[in-house]
Amino acid sequence: MPCRASRLLISLSLVCFLSAAALAQTPSQQKADSSEEAAIFERILNRAHFENDGTGVEETEAVIRIQSRAGVEQFGQLVFGYSSATEELKVEYVRVRKPNGQVVTTPDSTAQDFAPDVLKEAPMYSDYRQRHISVTALQPGDTLEYRTVTRIVTPLAAGHFWYEHRFPKGAVVNEDRLEIDIPKSREVKLKAPVRKPEIADNGDRRVYTWVVKDIRPDRDKDEDRDADEEIGPDVQLTTFADWRQLAQWYARLQGERMVVDDSVRKKAAELTKGAGSPTEKARRLYDFVARNVRYVSLSFGIGRYQPHAATDVLQNGYGDCKDKHTLLSAMLRAEGIQSYPVLIHSSRKLDADVPSPAQFDHVITAARLGPGLTWLDTTTEVAPYGLILYQLRNKQAVLASEDADGGLQRTPADSPVKTSSHFLLDGKFSEFGALDATLELTSQGDRDYPMRAGFRQVPQARWKEFVRVLSASWGLPGEVDDIQLDPIEDTAKPFRLKYHLHQDSYFAVPSANVNFRPIPPLGVPAVRASTKSKEPFSIGPTGEVNYRVRLQFPPNYTVRTPLVVKMARDYGEYSSSYSLNKGVLEGERTLTVKLNELPASRRADYDSFRNVTRSDEDQVLSASILPPSGQGQTASAKLEGTPAELHKAGVKSLQSKDYRTAIDLLKRVVEQDSSLKEGWYDLGLAYAGANNHAEAISAFRKQIELDPNHKSANGDLAMELQQSGQAEEAIAAYRAQLEIVPFQKSAHKNLGMLLAQLGRNADARTELETAASIPPDDPETRLSLAQVYTRLGENAKAQELMKGLTGSAAADPGQDIFAAALAANLDPAQTENEARQVLYDIGEQFDSGEYDRLGPSAFSAMRLVALAWSRIGWSKFLRGENLEAMQFLNSAWLLSQSGTVANRLGQALEKQGQREKARQMYAFAVAAGGSVVADSRERLGKLAPDASSAEKAAAQAASDLAQLRTVKFGAITNKTVSARFNLVFDSSPRPDRAEFVEGDEVLRAAAAQLREKDFPVKFPDVSSVKIVRRGQLSCNDSGCAMELLPIERAQPGSGQAASAVNK
Repeated sequence: MPCRASRLLISLSLVCFLSAAALAQTPSQQKADSSEEAAIFERILNRAHFENDGTGVEETEAVIRIQSRAGVEQFGQLVFGYSSATEELKVEYVRVRKPNGQVVTTPDSTAQDFAPDVLKEAPMYSDYRQRHISVTALQPGDTLEYRTVTRIVTPLAAGHFWYEHRFPKGAVVNEDRLEIDIPKSREVKLKAPVRKPEIADNGDRRVYTWVVKDIRPDRDKDEDRDADEEIGPDVQLTTFADWRQLAQWYARLQGERMVVDDSVRKKAAELTKGAGSPTEKARRLYDFVARNVRYVSLSFGIGRYQPHAATDVLQNGYGDCKDKHTLLSAMLRAEGIQSYPVLIHSSRKLDADVPSPAQFDHVITAARLGPGLTWLDTTTEVAPYGLILYQLRNKQAVLASEDADGGLQRTPADSPVKTSSHFLLDGKFSEFGALDATLELTSQGDRDYPMRAGFRQVPQARWKEFVRVLSASWGLPGEVDDIQLDPIEDTAKPFRLKYHLHQDSYFAVPSANVNFRPIPPLGVPAVRASTKSKEPFSIGPTGEVNYRVRLQFPPNYTVRTPLVVKMARDYGEYSSSYSLNKGVLEGERTLTVKLNELPASRRADYDSFRNVTRSDEDQVLSASILPPSGQGQTASAKLEGTPAELHKAGVKSLQSKDYRTAIDLLKRVVEQDSSLKEGWYDLGLAYAGANNHAEAISAFRKQIELDPNHKSANGDLAMELQQSGQAEEAIAAYRAQLEIVPFQKSAHKNLGMLLAQLGRNADARTELETAASIPPDDPETRLSLAQVYTRLGENAKAQELMKGLTGSAAADPGQDIFAAALAANLDPAQTENEARQVLYDIGEQFDSGEYDRLGPSAFSAMRLVALAWSRIGWSKFLRGENLEAMQFLNSAWLLSQSGTVANRLGQALEKQGQREKARQMYAFAVAAGGSVVADSRERLGKLAPDASSAEKAAAQAASDLAQLRTVKFGAITNKTVSARFNLVFDSSPRPDRAEFVEGDEVLRAAAAQLREKDFPVKFPDVSSVKIVRRGQLSCNDSGCAMELLPIERAQPGSGQAASAVNK
């Protein structure tokens, strides 16, 4: 919206650092590490020289050390702005100084002047230019130097000058120097509250100098940046004596262009014909200028402070803020209505001590209708008549007039239109996780404008895409249609949008636990002021926001609602509530704001109010979803349609992991059209998901017969063959896959790991080295390759790979890698960073779907997860963060049952004073074995009453290890049966997936009961990492028990050779 006032006299790269609204930076007491900065400003010089008539010279010099490729990208092209009507720009030099002393000067011939993109369709502003210079031979390690001189040849205000400066905050600057040179006899108002200048007189001149050194940005500072605007620039200077003088100057400047000629008079008469009052006339004229004169968003002052003539603006059909005001004011005058330009800033608070035009970036209109003023802003284009945006209200501004009204005025605090917003969602979920809903939004006042402006800026042909993005931003992604939108230019009525939303797979079905937020956040505003400020702070605008939802859930959903929240203050009220009745959820969230601002003393109270609302918005509804009912599956099985339609439905079921329904549908697809592209492949994926390896192998082979060059089928066939124990056939399929997709990382990795399992180390090395060379980084590949190197006697290579995984090059990948990783002399910070990178890499594999099939690599990754968690826990223990240490170490212990991890967890428990738990953990450490058994036995002995008790504890722990991994159930069947299941845990001890692998068919249906049971699984923090376990379910007439297999025994397809992780 705003016409911003800032002089673009240096490169756009510098603008983001040097012209950003920034609080004066205090020199750092200790230089922070700046080695990772893209560039460092060794020296900046800004020098301003003014004469009494308002002419002058502004010079900028910069010396910038380029430290990285990002710095080259940032400063490889310099852009300098100037107004050709009032200024002359000369770039005296741009040069690059090489590390060896060579100087490469950029030729003047590379400089080109352009109009900014915003002006390409606005030739009326052709006097504003940008000079683009492509820097020659700039590379990391070079130093960039340049100097510009801008001469002000035509003063913006004859006999006046003004200037302001902010010292940089967001960059590393070793020295920033500012010099302002003015006639000694000239009266000026100078304000520099933080740093006082050095003042030197030289004849009839006076020079003010500031030098700031060692500026370092505080990257971690979490202070609201709007506080910088509140404090204002570091240096302000102006020759205007007071605000009345400034108001009179601009009134004369603008008045010259507000000529009411025949074209303006005729248009005004046409628009106001039949209007019954001055207010109705003003409303019609406002609507015309706002909607029909295109707004060009330019800095206030670019292309001169003086607007274009009203006639030109009317004829051209576009204008910036001051132009649109001038046309509206001229048309109002034609109808006998007096109006004035108002200079204002869109975000900054006015500093009443410094009457300077630099304090403004926008112009609005004040029309005298009746005894008071009506405030209008035509640049909004679709705001209701009389509404100026909230950030412009209750602010000091300059009403530019030569009469008694001229000078500082305060804009109104309240909107003439009541602010409200009402959101309604009425939807229904299907058994398969699909959502169909109707959404309706009605807004007015301050909540109205952003929606109207958004739709106005988007071509109607793209409204569907815009609504889809808008809906997703509310947490409601999906396809949209049936969009109903009231005319966006009819601002006399509230804004209204209604549309239909469909999302095929809003939920994955089945799911043990899913979280969702059907009500969008209300957006209770943060305090946009420094915590040190004594001024009142804004919490407005006043008004009411009400969001409601009504959702129907089918019987296979179990929905849990969050807590009810309700609170009231004198300045506002907030409430949220949910009710669930017979599968229908109704929820409501309401915010009422009664005041626009509060005194600074209420800051803590308001922060508390807002924190409660944010905590409530973070609350989620949760649901567990069983597989679709028999009726639902029967309905899918009876689904009629073309093979393509059935295929789409089958793929949807496959994505929801409803493999039985997917198999039924996709079998019908290939029966009706065996040549349908991807039909056999998707059927193979469905069989693979159901752990029916034989049928999956058959389907993938038929897909390959149909399409020998299929991009994925050979690789999936190989995984199924491997899991079926057909190693040689799997190897051949992997090699066939790599003939089609030579650089597929997963195929090289899986083939390499299989070859390593079979002891074919030389061949495994070739595949794993190739996999390791293909991004992204993969810790499993590194570990497997390290093991292969060790077997081949290439210990140096193995140690280098192990260092990144364990922190120690001495770690033997074939032994107890936990012992090497959890040494007492490690660097805690580096260890934690390395471990978190491993977790990030594994999380990426889960996010990408690489582990969805639960192949061998998904299970082998679990040891790396346990290793990373234990490294983080141990590093926190060494730093004294004992509670967090126990959290990570306990998670690692439950996953790995490593004796070394148990030893380290015992030390953390002992340090915490939990001696009995520590003793028990040392006993488990002895029973689990590993490289630190002797140390664990010694620690156990110190905590046990005597040696005999210690031995008994260790013996008991040995028999208890399996029980730690076991969960008991009630009777599922009265038969003696067993089966194996794959379990996937996602941030919960209750499995998100429970998939039958092999065993007695009578237990296949037990998957639903497994998903309702808590297992000995803990997640220490939130990440993308999931836990994959294989379990043995054993039942007899007295009940059932599920034992989680140790992670080294859980890998599918490893029956022919020991797991690569444990070689």
